[in-house]
Amino acid sequence: MEAYGRIAPFISQLRGDRHDPPRDTALRRCGNCDLVYFSHRFDADTLDAMYSGYRDERYLSIRRGWEPWYSRRVNFATKAGSDAAAERTEFMTEVVAAHTDIDDLRNIVDVGGDEGQFFPAGYAGSKYVIEVSGKNLVEGVQAASTLDELPDSPHLVVAAHLLEHLVDPLALVAEVRSAVADDGLFYVEVPLDRPKVHPWHAGPRYRRFLNWVSVTRFSWIAADFATGVARNLGRSVPRLGTVKQSEHINYFSTRSLRTLLARGGFRVVGTASDPTASVGGLRMGRLGALAVPV
Repeated sequence: MEAYGRIAPFISQLRGDRHDPPRDTALRRCGNCDLVYFSHRFDADTLDAMYSGYRDERYLSIRRGWEPWYSRRVNFATKAGSDAAAERTEFMTEVVAAHTDIDDLRNIVDVGGDEGQFFPAGYAGSKYVIEVSGKNLVEGVQAASTLDELPDSPHLVVAAHLLEHLVDPLALVAEVRSAVADDGLFYVEVPLDRPKVHPWHAGPRYRRFLNWVSVTRFSWIAADFATGVARNLGRSVPRLGTVKQSEHINYFSTRSLRTLLARGGFRVVGTASDPTASVGGLRMGRLGALAVPV
């Protein structure tokens, strides 16, 4: 085990558990593939509460109640037309274009693609988004419920900033593998926001600290704020900080991402990373990988 932790209180409140204290979880690391992940896996009801109407006004209000520093700027940083959306699209486009001509792609499917704002600029082929939040899509983008319902086999499937949220990321990779065209491509992008913890965070004294700091909203918010500042500056969780399971429950490295794609039936043909990338002032980093079916 890497560290004891607690589930972010705003997640419990989103699903209606308003007065519950933060619940236990643990940060773990797979010695075989290097994936770091939280042991608690959200159930279907919690996922529905988190992502239906994702980042709407209710979500923003509840999250700010526990994280007052979580600004409207951060919440809407990647809206259609934003600089952050353009930067993310450009990063993906460069990785894909190093392997193939974007204009030759028959279609592009963005799984978890929000409003459809992340397609390469000027791309004229069919564009589909599979998205659970129910948001309205930008002009020229079509909605789909599953990969199987598309009129043609997907040529390029994009899963950007999605795998870190999933209870079972391998299931999605396997689903893409079964649906993608024989000459298809799969682009995956994940943040590089793995928290650095200390051995002390796996010990009984830290667990007692978590029990103490979780007693009141004020003490939790104070410790969580100090942790956020430290992680934004250097990724490390302070000794008296909060190891918190929020929306990201999986933390990938190049090794763990390659392993996941290989297990799902893909071979990586190109990667790129930017550890300094930020969104709305939050340093998240990014790692992109382009893969082909095998």
